[in-house]
Parts: sequence; C-alpha cells; structure tokens
Amino acid sequence: MKRRGSVLVVIGIILLALVLVVGGVGFYLYNFYVFKTIRLCVGEGEDTHGFCDNVGDCLDNISISNIDLDSAPEFMKELSQNILDKSVYCNSTCFIRKVRGIDYETQKIEELDSCNVGEVEILIEIHGKEGLEILKYLGSLED
Repeated sequence: MKRRGSVLVVIGIILLALVLVVGGVGFYLYNFYVFKTIRLCVGEGEDTHGFCDNVGDCLDNISISNIDLDSAPEFMKELSQNILDKSVYCNSTCFIRKVRGIDYETQKIEELDSCNVGEVEILIEIHGKEGLEILKYLGSLED
C-alpha cells in the first residue's frame, strides 16, 4: 500500500511541474514574446495650405481615418496619438507627413524591411496581451 502512495506523489509532482511549466510559458507569451513587429516610416511633410496656430487646428480640419477609436484598447489610442504627433505639424500652415507601413485605403499592414534615409521609424511590437486586445476589439466591431 505504501508503494501506491509514493506513485501518487510522483504523479502529483509531475502534474504540478507541468502546470507550472505551462503557466510560465503562457505568462511569457502573454507579456513578453513579440508576435509581430510593425514598421512605420514617417517621411517629408506636405503643405495642406490650411492656416493654423497649433497642431490642434490641423487635427480639427483633417480626417485621417474612418476608424472609430473610442472603443479601441488603450494601447491603440496611444499608438495612434504617437503616429499623429509625428506626422502632423503646424508651421503657420498645416503639414502632414507621409506615413508608409499602413495602406489607409485597404487598412492593411505593409511589410517594410527598412525606412528610407530621412524618414523617422516607428516600431510597434505586438505582444500576446495586445494581440488579444486587438482580437476582442475587432470582434466587437463585427457585432
């Protein structure tokens, strides 16, 4: 009977080790592993000839996208604000820089190996957590 108890202890230890390994791998994939890296390249500014006192005037007068980000995950809002900050500026008239890496007409991600000379590079790393938030957000858009 003692042998049976020790076999159950060994099986319990093995199951506990498996649970810990799976939990550790899941934690790593969720928080640290980069599933996708998106490269955006911000180029030269084009004058829109719209007069402005600050960048807010420019943002009020242009329509960047038809995507509603009100219900988007917080990191997507921060990323879009970061991209707007680097791509729109006011120098008595509004300037909009060309952004490569996202096709705004089809809303697809373009695969860029590198940015051209003079372009500002923005790297967006999608971890497991952000990937799940994007999937939830896209699922809510379909409803």
